[in-house]
Amino acid sequence: MQRQPSIRRKSYGQWRWRWRWRWGAAGGGVGEKFFQHLQDHLRVNSIRSKSHRRYQSFSQTNTVNSSIIAETLAIYGLPQTDLVDPQIDPCLKSVDFVATLADVYRRLENCPESERSGQHAVDVHSKVVLSAWLRFERREDELFGVSAMNCSGWSMECPKSSLVSGYNPESESDICLCHRGSEEGVGVEPGVRGQECSTSISHGDDEDDDCDMCFCIGDDEVKCNRYKIASLSRPFKSMLYGCFMESRKERIHFTQNGISAKAMRAAEVFSRTKSVDSFDPNIVFELLILANRFCCDEMKSACDSYLASLVDDMDSAVLLIEYGLAETAYLLVAACLQVFLRELPNSMHNQNVMKLFCSSEAREKLASVGHASFLLYSFLSQIAMEEDMKSNTTVMLLERMVECATEDWQKQLALHQLGCVMLERKEYKDAQKWFESAVQAGHVYSLVGVARATNKRGHKYKAYKLMNSLFRSIRLLGGCIKNELCIVAGKS
Repeated sequence: MQRQPSIRRKSYGQWRWRWRWRWGAAGGGVGEKFFQHLQDHLRVNSIRSKSHRRYQSFSQTNTVNSSIIAETLAIYGLPQTDLVDPQIDPCLKSVDFVATLADVYRRLENCPESERSGQHAVDVHSKVVLSAWLRFERREDELFGVSAMNCSGWSMECPKSSLVSGYNPESESDICLCHRGSEEGVGVEPGVRGQECSTSISHGDDEDDDCDMCFCIGDDEVKCNRYKIASLSRPFKSMLYGCFMESRKERIHFTQNGISAKAMRAAEVFSRTKSVDSFDPNIVFELLILANRFCCDEMKSACDSYLASLVDDMDSAVLLIEYGLAETAYLLVAACLQVFLRELPNSMHNQNVMKLFCSSEAREKLASVGHASFLLYSFLSQIAMEEDMKSNTTVMLLERMVECATEDWQKQLALHQLGCVMLERKEYKDAQKWFESAVQAGHVYSLVGVARATNKRGHKYKAYKLMNSLFRSIRLLGGCIKNELCIVAGKS
């Protein structure tokens, strides 16, 4: 057998020479044109592959510029996702407006006369929150040169008047004491009040003659009048006039009670003068501890009022509120709370402030002093949602708002807003849970949130059936109301 000749692979140059020889001379340049088309085809394919790789890298960076694309779509009138998926309103919406108005009217008719004027706050906590809320709605924090604790001139909005319990309808339009320059009531500074009673707290011979006992604290002896000390509280009265050994002693050892000799002398002065305004704040703190330990209500109230008058800025409020919470000082905590609320929304970014509101333990501490309410957390939650609806602070404040809710409409609002926040955070399972809880509490509009969260989780047909049943019930309800109105009109 003869071996077949080996076929060598022709190089690119040899093929090009043969095409030119075969087609170039005889075909009038047709071969050259065919070869040129082939080169163009190969070049286009290489460009497409490069552009495909560039498109992949561009698609990765395209997600960062989604806001720019949205603005571009809006310019040319193209639809956007937020229009296709409108935001669920984080507020109460009634389906049956007739029943809602009837319920409001019924509650107004049945409530006491003192509570019928709901626009007026009576207790200190409500006055502090509502006055700060009113200031925030007027956006006074955006004005330059205006301090958070500045008085607007009216008595009902004065920071010092807010710390006075009660409401006087005749003083609604009165000018506050700050602008009248009065030296009485809430407008008096602690130093001024201290000067008024400074002559009555000095120890003289008359006071020493009245002393019939003394407290021994270390090496110091504090002379006191037994009857006046016993009048401070029932525990002191039982100790000094009851069946205890101290009732028969003239020298009572008081070292183990953790009270200094200066604080005990201040207590003796208070038993005679009923004032703490001339004392150093540290001494007043010790008096507050003594008052809590021995149930001296009058002394505690005086110390509480004095310390509350010292709170005038953020630093003093952050420092003193811990003492107020530890000693359950109602006015002191209210004064600190007032500074935090009137500094909103700036104080929302202060971690030392937010830790006093966000956790369940913090809410329980505030509740022990009487300053945890649905009103407070509703105000804080509103500002948190305006600042950043997706933040953890907003979620925690809304959770505390749910814990403070007592009435049905409060539970509906808190649960619905929590569902809206979870929906914005794209936590659709939790959003569906909170929306369903709001529906169980009686808020029908939250069914829209349930359907939206169900759709986002991939159950589109289930969401469609839910919304379809909602629309049918609304139409049926509208027909019933129309028929009822026709019946009422016919009877009339």
